[in-house]
Amino acid sequence: MAGGGELNSHSSFPHVALNERILSSMSRKSVAAHPWHDLEIGPGAPLVFNCVVEISKGSKVKYELDKASGLIKVDRVLYSSVVYPHNYGFIPRTICEDSDPMDVLVIMQEPVLPGSFLRARAIGLMPMIDQASICLLWVRWMTKL
Repeated sequence: MAGGGELNSHSSFPHVALNERILSSMSRKSVAAHPWHDLEIGPGAPLVFNCVVEISKGSKVKYELDKASGLIKVDRVLYSSVVYPHNYGFIPRTICEDSDPMDVLVIMQEPVLPGSFLRARAIGLMPMIDQASICLLWVRWMTKL
């Protein structure tokens, strides 16, 4: 080796110890938090609450929560001039008649990355029919305001 040094196979991390560390890390299953079930709705609900962004403001890509894995997946791409006008997502630990969490439209100046969560303040209500299913939970939830 240049400079007179030699490569020592018994340097600071012997191969045996490295192999043990690799095998040990492979045998442990890491579990990520599920944004729908594991994230709290937060203190102050229903006036202020946590929400998870699925679709960024200005996006042509429609994402949705994969209920089994908790990951945000691509649902479809909008091929017209239509974009999402604001960040769109859901409120954790809620459920509507369509078996999805309650939707939320987060009105703010900047787009937020899909999968991020933030605190939001309720400023209004917009009843919505989602694939021929209306969410009646908002009636019960918003009457607490």
